[in-house]
Amino acid sequence: MRVLIDTNVILDLWLAREPFWPDAAALLAQVENRKLEGWICPTTVTTLHYLAKKELGEAKARKLIRDLLHLCQVGNMNEGILLNALDSQLKDYEDAVIEAIAVVNQIDLIATRNLKDFRKSKIEAREPATI
Repeated sequence: MRVLIDTNVILDLWLAREPFWPDAAALLAQVENRKLEGWICPTTVTTLHYLAKKELGEAKARKLIRDLLHLCQVGNMNEGILLNALDSQLKDYEDAVIEAIAVVNQIDLIATRNLKDFRKSKIEAREPATI
């Protein structure tokens, strides 16, 4: 199964945010053990770097990004995807871009803690603990 992992899930793990990080760790372990195919949105990479650098420092942020890029595939993104996201039923544009990436890359599921914003998504969204 292909799972697109939302930014908040990865941050839960990287920043050991309670009580969420164990579920995020379990999800990423499934990706690492090849039980799931992990995907991320290209915009997630830059957002993660920015936030991780502020909390953990530049060197640690770069190491975490490198590890993540070895673990997960990055969805294809282009102008068409950004335009499609503008027409999404999702109110938050960042979430709409994630949805559009998921659709184009034939993702089965979006892993997020932000379920309410993905209620109208074309791709099912679930919390990491339920995957």
